Amino acid sequence: MSAGRTPGLGHNGGPPLDEPGSEARRCCRDCRHWHAPPETEQRAYEWFRLGLSRRRVRRPTGACDRVVLSAGRAPAFSATTAEFGCINFEPKPEQPRPRGGGFVTIYEGGRIVWQGPEDAVPARFNSQELDLFGPGDP
Repeated sequence: MSAGRTPGLGHNGGPPLDEPGSEARRCCRDCRHWHAPPETEQRAYEWFRLGLSRRRVRRPTGACDRVVLSAGRAPAFSATTAEFGCINFEPKPEQPRPRGGGFVTIYEGGRIVWQGPEDAVPARFNSQELDLFGPGDP
C-alpha cells in the first residue's frame, strides 16, 4: 500500500466495484417485444452445436416487431437471435411466483368434510393429529 492513498473502511485493496446493472447486457431474450423461436429449432441447434447431430442447423432466430438500430429511426420488424440487442429494449415484466400447493379434498366415511387449497388445510386435519397408522405401525 502506498503511503499517500489509504483505502476506505471495509475496502480490501481490490479494484472499485461497478454499479450493479451499469454494464448489464440488454439482450433480446430479456426484452418484452421479442418472440422466441420454436423449441424444436432450439433443440436441433443445441444438438448440432454439441456434435450430437450431423445435420447442419442454422442458429435459431426469434422475431421482434420493434427493433431500433440507431437513434431517430423508426421501429422495424426483424428476425433476431437471443443475444442481439437494440436501442428499444424494454425488460420483461416480473413473472408472478406460483403459489405452492394444489387443491385438496378430505373425505371421512365416504363424504367430503373439507375442500380448499393445500396451504389452508385446517389444523384438525393435519397428519400428525390423525390416527393414520394401526397398532404396531411406526
